[in-house]
Amino acid sequence: MPTARQLTATVLAALTLAAGYLAAATTATARPVQPAEHGVPPLAPATSTIVSNGDGNGSPVWVFIVVAIAAAVLTLAACLAAARLRRAGLRHAQA
Repeated sequence: MPTARQLTATVLAALTLAAGYLAAATTATARPVQPAEHGVPPLAPATSTIVSNGDGNGSPVWVFIVVAIAAAVLTLAACLAAARLRRAGLRHAQA
């Protein structure tokens, strides 16, 4: 039963991490809404200058997905390694 609990906790941690990266990706790829054709004009012209390299769209979404998967795998590996160390410590203490 402890293995099932450890696996459940690890999977939930990985899913939480993936959800966090997904939220970060959606925030990072968000773009401002384009004004309507005959809508209210802006009050003042923009005073800031945006310098962009390339097409100016930022990182593609697949970069965030790759980073999220890599982080989830590393989290899973760290949780499993910690569980093995705990079990090894308990076996050593019992011997």
